[in-house]
Amino acid sequence: MMMVTRRWMAAAAAATTAMLLLASCGGGTDRTKAQVRLVNASSGYASLELRVDDEVRQAGVSYGNSASYVEAKPGKSSAIFATGGASALLTFTASTEERKYYTVLAYGPAGLLKQVVLDENQAEPDTGRSLLRVMNAASDIGPVDIYVTGVSESLETAVAVRTGIPIDSVGDFNTINSGTWRLRVTAAGSKPDLLVDIPSVTLSSKQVLTLVVTPAPGGILGRALLLTQQSGIANYATTLARVRVASGLTGTSVRLGDSDLLAAGNLPSVSSYAVLAAGNQTLVATINGVAQPSTVQALAAGLDYTLLVHGTPAAPLYSWIEDDNTRPSDLAKAKVRLVNGVVGASGDLSMTVDGLQVAAGVQAGKGSAYQTQPASTTADIVVASPSATLYSTIDQTFAAASNYTVFVLGPSTAATGVLRKDR
Repeated sequence: MMMVTRRWMAAAAAATTAMLLLASCGGGTDRTKAQVRLVNASSGYASLELRVDDEVRQAGVSYGNSASYVEAKPGKSSAIFATGGASALLTFTASTEERKYYTVLAYGPAGLLKQVVLDENQAEPDTGRSLLRVMNAASDIGPVDIYVTGVSESLETAVAVRTGIPIDSVGDFNTINSGTWRLRVTAAGSKPDLLVDIPSVTLSSKQVLTLVVTPAPGGILGRALLLTQQSGIANYATTLARVRVASGLTGTSVRLGDSDLLAAGNLPSVSSYAVLAAGNQTLVATINGVAQPSTVQALAAGLDYTLLVHGTPAAPLYSWIEDDNTRPSDLAKAKVRLVNGVVGASGDLSMTVDGLQVAAGVQAGKGSAYQTQPASTTADIVVASPSATLYSTIDQTFAAASNYTVFVLGPSTAATGVLRKDR
């Protein structure tokens, strides 16, 4: 009996020792490895996978997906693939340490994927405080400012918590009182250029967060991911749209929802973009002193639009044109297109730049596809119908990494061209 008892006690002691050793290793976690997760913040890839040392560690990671952490040996070569892809989109060696947590953030458009490794081992703030930093992953947008305000606080009087955050950069942590706040992102130095608006978000006591700003489909507005350190991801889709008006009709004024987009004035008129809430908006227009019947227009979130007013004052027409304000894929070049707002032309319009055709068969009320052009300060533009030249100009500037629209507006007998830099 004594021998059985001793054997049982020895076995129990061995089991206890094993459990203690297991607990000291993090419940089975390999102490020689880092904890890594892939977060897809790319506008160009529906699904990504992470491979470490040629082994698939995470696959099928969609935009904003809260992938779980996996073990990865520090110092090993890593690669990001489109899920199921044959070749790597990019390769890198992450600077990681054993037993620490990291996020591999993949971002950027198709063909220009980038990555940054976010360290997720920041010490917690004091009780009643939160830590927030910003990663600007919006290559189409440019530098941004960040505002954390009361839910109903006006942006006009708000002070940014961080300004001029460049593309591809991760800002320092800001300490913020815990609570429910409104987060807004604007173009650097320009409050009217609202890019992201998160009306209400709760920052918990001792929470450590990273706000990742990414571009919306139109290229200018943004959307956001809010990563909690070593925890989940909140995906904030954009709720905004941008609209401008181009008109060749006398006395055109346009109001959309609560925003006055264009006041009656000299023609032709091309307004600046205004930021509005996406969804159904009521359009009210006055043309040549005559109020027009109101209509309702649905604005898709994240897109830019040009409302083209054409036809005649007695029979005005409205054409909604989606604008692609993403940057050119070759940042040494510019993007150019033609919008036809001419009445009475003998056929569709075409356009040449420096003698090369960049648009053809553009019907009234339509826009051509964008074409890339070499950057230039001496570009010659000609817009013509099959029977006449309607607009020509010389020595125009196309800046690199910028987008342009050539509007031709008004009657064919007195058409006017407007070259507008869209971004």
